[in-house]
Amino acid sequence: MPQLGILFDSQKLGSGFYGYTAFRILFTVAPPRELAGCTLYHGEIGDGRARPYCIAVETESSAVLGKIRHMFASSMARGLMPAAERFVDEMALQEEVLAMAARITSAGEMVDCHSRWLQEAWQRGQSYGSVTLSEPSRPAARPSAEVRLPLRVPDKAPPAVRISPAGRKAFALLLAFSTAGALVPWLGWGLAACAMVFVAGVVQGFAIRWRMWAEEGTLESDAVQETRRLLTAKAVGETSERLGGEAAQASPLLRRIHATLKTGDMAGACLLAEQHEQADRHSLRADVHEIRMHAWGVAAVAVCSLSAMAVFQGARSMNIEMPRLALAGLMGFVLLQWMASLLLVNGERMLGVIRREMGSQWLPLLSTAVPAQKAQFGGIERALSELTQEFQAMRGVLERRRDGEFVETMAELRRTIDQLTPVLAGFREPFVLQAVPAPVARPKVMGATA
Repeated sequence: MPQLGILFDSQKLGSGFYGYTAFRILFTVAPPRELAGCTLYHGEIGDGRARPYCIAVETESSAVLGKIRHMFASSMARGLMPAAERFVDEMALQEEVLAMAARITSAGEMVDCHSRWLQEAWQRGQSYGSVTLSEPSRPAARPSAEVRLPLRVPDKAPPAVRISPAGRKAFALLLAFSTAGALVPWLGWGLAACAMVFVAGVVQGFAIRWRMWAEEGTLESDAVQETRRLLTAKAVGETSERLGGEAAQASPLLRRIHATLKTGDMAGACLLAEQHEQADRHSLRADVHEIRMHAWGVAAVAVCSLSAMAVFQGARSMNIEMPRLALAGLMGFVLLQWMASLLLVNGERMLGVIRREMGSQWLPLLSTAVPAQKAQFGGIERALSELTQEFQAMRGVLERRRDGEFVETMAELRRTIDQLTPVLAGFREPFVLQAVPAPVARPKVMGATA
């Protein structure tokens, strides 16, 4: 199908959301009545950091594309690329990946539009004139072109996913009590009690398997394909907006992608994906343990029924009912354990498929899309410069504090010396000599001849 790409200079479209400004220019230069029967795509093309913003117009009529090309060739609107670089032909557009913006029907109505800002730009463009067609309605698009059209995300989640665990248990117990009440006159209260616990476990097991089927169906749904296309076109904001709905959150894969889009680096994205996987694994194991609890419940009910018969009806009644109750308890236990193991195997296999797809496809795709959104916060050079300044300021504070402590210590030492000076001055040598008494001289002994 013929296509025409119109290029815009994103640097001249303003500091805000330049996609909105580009579509305002489109609907101003080419009024909505001229775009009837066209499909609009958008996204950045080319390589490098300063990539032009492209709006591609696709229609079956080459005359309509020629008219739109003539309108934009003579336009002087600010934001358009120079005249020599303003258009991209169909062959060059085939090498680019653009996300679908909207489709204009032959009646002049916008459909398949998921962006509020684009709807607002379209409504403002309606003020330039109503949509009046002078030619008959155009035929529907060929089936080959439908492959290019991205399918919208459904508004509501599947019924199997919307059922809460409490609602699932309530329905299972209601059906179990109804079955037991119907079997009491035919099989007796012992077998009816075993059937009640068994039916409750089987109903919950089928409800869990139904939910797994619905979640497995979302792994290759149209919403996943549309998400892959938007992330390839680096439309991170639009992708996050579309994945915030109830239907997208019902898919375990899209739920992980929506969580990782809110992070600023791949480390945080991997951590969030791991947390979601752990939550799903714990939920699966809780469901499996609940089914196994019913299996043990069937065996316990059979044993309790036999014990009650032995106490209230005698050993003869117990011996009569023992084969049937033993068979019912054993079969119920085995079947429910088998169902729980089957649910665990299918759930683990589904989680393995999701983990493999996240590691091989989505995380590499997110690594190229998420940093482009976070580039406005600066690079590593700026962070290192700020860190160096912080260290210098901290070092200056520490030096000033250390000098003050040294001065204060010297002042304290000076005051201590001044206080000790008069005490030390009293310890002079004469004082010491007076304090020590002199030895008394003994008189000499006179000789006998004196």
